[in-house]
Amino acid sequence: MIKRQKFLASTIALALATAAPINLYGGVHAQASVTPSVEVAPSYTIENLKDTAEEQSFTMIMNDNTEVDFQMETEDNIITLRTTTNGVEEHTFEYEQGESFAIFDGERISVEKETFIEPELQTTETITPLLRATSPSSPVYLSSGKIKIGKAVKTTGAIVTLIGGGIAAAALSGVAIASSTIASTVANWASVVGLGTLAAGWYFDGNITFKQYRTYGKIATGYGNNKQTAFRFQDIRAVGTVKGKKMDKQLRATGSWFFSSKPF
Repeated sequence: MIKRQKFLASTIALALATAAPINLYGGVHAQASVTPSVEVAPSYTIENLKDTAEEQSFTMIMNDNTEVDFQMETEDNIITLRTTTNGVEEHTFEYEQGESFAIFDGERISVEKETFIEPELQTTETITPLLRATSPSSPVYLSSGKIKIGKAVKTTGAIVTLIGGGIAAAALSGVAIASSTIASTVANWASVVGLGTLAAGWYFDGNITFKQYRTYGKIATGYGNNKQTAFRFQDIRAVGTVKGKKMDKQLRATGSWFFSSKPF
C-alpha cells in the first residue's frame, strides 16, 4: 500500500498574484494591487505560513477579521481540499489526476484541460532556437496549456475553494506552486471580489494557464552517463472572472526542469 502523504494548510485564502515575500514563521500584512477594472481592495494578513514536503499551511485574515481555513490532503493521485470560513461555512473539493471532473461540495463539476500552440511563440522561440541554439540546455517552446474550472458561487469561501482546487489540479499535473504564492493569490481574489454573500450567485470562470518548454537537446540526469530531454513549465498564471471583476496574476515565472517521457 502506498504511504499516504498529507499536506495540511490550516488556514488559507485565495487570489491570483505574485506578492511580497512572506515570512514562513510570522505574519505578513499586504495591500492587494488595484487595476482600473476593480475597486480598491481591502487589506489582509497571512499568518502561520508553512511550506514543507509534508505540510502546507497558512491563515488569511481580512481587515474585518474574517478568517478562511484551508486544508489540503493528497493520497496517491487524489487531492482533497477543505475550507472553513469563520468556523462555519465549509466547502470541499476533490480531484483525481487525469479525470475530466472534480467533486465540489458533493456536486460533479467539469475540469477541462486544453493543450494548444501559440504560433508567435513557435516562430520566435522554437524555429529560431533550432537554427542557432548552441547549448543542449537551451529552452525551446513546446506548447501551451490551460486547466479550466467554472461554477456559480454565492460566497467568497466558495471562490477560495475553487481557485485552490484549480491550482491543486495543476499541481497534480506537474505545475508546482509554493504555499506563499497560493496564499497571496487567494487573498487578493478575496479582497477584490469582496467578502460575504454574493447575492443570488455569480458565475466564477477560472483558468490556470501555462507554457511548456523542453531542452534543445538531451542533458545529464545525474544518474551515471544517462541523458534525457528535460521539460519545464513557464509563465504559470491564474486567470478568472466573477462579479464583473477580472484578475490575471502570474503564479510562477519559470518552473524547474524535470525528466519524463511526456511533459504532462
